[in-house]
Amino acid sequence: MEMPERGGVEKTTFTDPVSRKEIWRLTQSDVMADRHTYYDINPWSPDGKQIVFSSAMVDDITVPVRDLLSTDRGALYLMDAETFAISWLTGDAHYQTHNGAYAAWHPDGKSIFFTHASGRIARVDVGTGEVEYIEGKMRQISPDGNTIVWTENHEVPLEERGVYTMRADGTGAQQIISTQSVYDLTPNNDLFTVDEVTVGNTKWTPDGQHMLLTIWVRLFEKPNQFHVPGIERSLYVANRGGSGLRWLTHFGHHHSWIPDGSAVLYCDWLDPDTRQQPRLFLVDFDGTNKRVVIDEPLGGHPLMSPDGSQVVTWDDDAVIIVHVNEGRSERVATFGIRFDQSHQGTHPHPVWNADGSQILYNSAQTGHSQLYMLPMER
Repeated sequence: MEMPERGGVEKTTFTDPVSRKEIWRLTQSDVMADRHTYYDINPWSPDGKQIVFSSAMVDDITVPVRDLLSTDRGALYLMDAETFAISWLTGDAHYQTHNGAYAAWHPDGKSIFFTHASGRIARVDVGTGEVEYIEGKMRQISPDGNTIVWTENHEVPLEERGVYTMRADGTGAQQIISTQSVYDLTPNNDLFTVDEVTVGNTKWTPDGQHMLLTIWVRLFEKPNQFHVPGIERSLYVANRGGSGLRWLTHFGHHHSWIPDGSAVLYCDWLDPDTRQQPRLFLVDFDGTNKRVVIDEPLGGHPLMSPDGSQVVTWDDDAVIIVHVNEGRSERVATFGIRFDQSHQGTHPHPVWNADGSQILYNSAQTGHSQLYMLPMER
């Protein structure tokens, strides 16, 4: 079945039955699953005028890849951030259920990177629709647009595993951090071998001068084995070129820099051994001053607002706002019915726009993933 023709405005407005807040449903397809990329990949263009999202026919998303479902018949669309009119950008995208085609804006706003059906990185010119191809992988583009970072793990020999960078045109690929060096810094490495380590989830500081990275243990044994009982995971910080690597803290899952890069926001448990009492935590850039953000059982994929006053996250039932200075949380966008939030389902991945006036999220509350937006009170 071919993709249906799609364009114009699909937006409708409704009132959340619990929070009484206004919610905008931005996409309305009965046959297409729409999602933005990830909570730490901003879907708005650098000038804030357009939103990129990935889409694929629901019936096509059937090919297993690790713990995901995928198709090579995905597409990228642009949405006008003011009128919400949708327009086609390009096809032949490798689309999967966790983060679509991994669409990411280049900081100059002229092009978007995504995963092509061929397995290569593709870069589409927003103005012309022309596509060029780059051999390699991509996790993030540096804030200055010059460097792509990614990781290599159990697909290659141990000495080749670790963090890599290359220029945005695909040249100059080099390993900047080895998995062995990460393992050697890990305080509890007596509980596992270096061959059991997977390195990943690199995240640039806002100024692009440092990056976070993390490890999983024995992830290769089972694709969704994110935690091994009795083994705490770790976060690390390195300089842009890989020097100065240091252990930061033990943590549970899902980390992000706060907007000024002075601390890291992440999820953990008050009792990590039994994974009881989930909380949101902050730890300073130097690894000191670890503290609980709010004494409530919250996890999800937390992301701080641009002004640092709020954190957005989610659980099975709703998108949640934490008012940091007030020490309270608020369920702002409820899902109504529970839906599959595994990697084969739909992660909401709420994300702020640049001025904190809007939150975009995915939801399958009507059957399959669609895009929703929460306008924030200013």
